[in-house]
Amino acid sequence: MNIVLLGPPGSGKSTGGNEICKLCNLFHFYTGELLRERMKQTDDFAKHIKEIISSGGLLSDDVINNFVEEFIISNINKTENNGILFDGYPRTVQQAIFLEKVLSANKQKLDKVLYFYSDDETIVKRIVSRRIDKNTGNIYNLISNLPPPDVKLEDLYQREDDKEDVILNRLKVYKEQSAALINFYEECNLVSKIDSSKDLQDMFNDINEILK
Repeated sequence: MNIVLLGPPGSGKSTGGNEICKLCNLFHFYTGELLRERMKQTDDFAKHIKEIISSGGLLSDDVINNFVEEFIISNINKTENNGILFDGYPRTVQQAIFLEKVLSANKQKLDKVLYFYSDDETIVKRIVSRRIDKNTGNIYNLISNLPPPDVKLEDLYQREDDKEDVILNRLKVYKEQSAALINFYEECNLVSKIDSSKDLQDMFNDINEILK
């Protein structure tokens, strides 16, 4: 089974994705994490990625597609997982078409698209409250997922792309460039919608019902 998660940044895709991977034994292909690992390198391409992401922009289709194709070829038929959960990819219709071609070339198909949605105010509040422990990499939220008492506040940091002005730009870019994916996948009868403003357990229950 191969699933695509759609929704604006901060809409709960990754939280829902973790639950889906447990339920279906899927590999969580989190594009954002992959790109952040790439940015840790010091070559010009890594710097280029960092500049675009820090400003809230999106990388070109060619760059992202190359990342994804390499991963699919290397991992799609590994027996330890039942498929791949694509989180953060595709972002454009062109990328969706490319994904379909690569899956088909590897004798696979896309089985489901889950669209996570919420209002902008909830999304902004959720993201600006996100903090990362510089020592462990653990992700916390100052509203909904507080760090344990032994974690010092000075050890927590906010990513550049989690700041409010960047988030607002990311939402604008998403609506302009990525929202058309909903229509594309709806025409393929693949889309189910998840209200991610709900209580976490209620959202998980909705996911369970859809995947059944």
